[in-house]
Amino acid sequence: MLKKLTTGGYLNVLAAVLGVVGAVLTIVSGTMSVDNQLSGLPMLAAAAFAGAALCVLAVWAPARFGNFDLVSSVSIWAAIAAYCYAFGGAVGQRIMMIAGLFSYNSGNTIGWNVFYVSVGAWACLLVGCLALVASGFLRTVKQEG
Repeated sequence: MLKKLTTGGYLNVLAAVLGVVGAVLTIVSGTMSVDNQLSGLPMLAAAAFAGAALCVLAVWAPARFGNFDLVSSVSIWAAIAAYCYAFGGAVGQRIMMIAGLFSYNSGNTIGWNVFYVSVGAWACLLVGCLALVASGFLRTVKQEG
């Protein structure tokens, strides 16, 4: 099946990998310290993993139903929504920590470590969204004939 993929398919695979990495980094950042836990962490991680699964579905469906089918289009939209939910939920809970790190609490080394891991997770999710947007306009599998 990988031989039949085009640029759009590879972007979907990249988005799936970035979603899994983003989910793992979100879990790590939410469990690094007791003071910086993420509330609703299971839901945020589940959304990122679900987005990755939807990216895989967006690779599989065109091989079965053809390019630009309804299943892959909806999968891409849903994966973008899942990644945005995970990103927004994590950023929203980290705003006060980030404000503290950049003002009165700049010596908090654990907080900085949590911040760096969080930024890595956010970058993965955002780049995954961009890859999905780009793949939505491209063919996923090569045309036969």
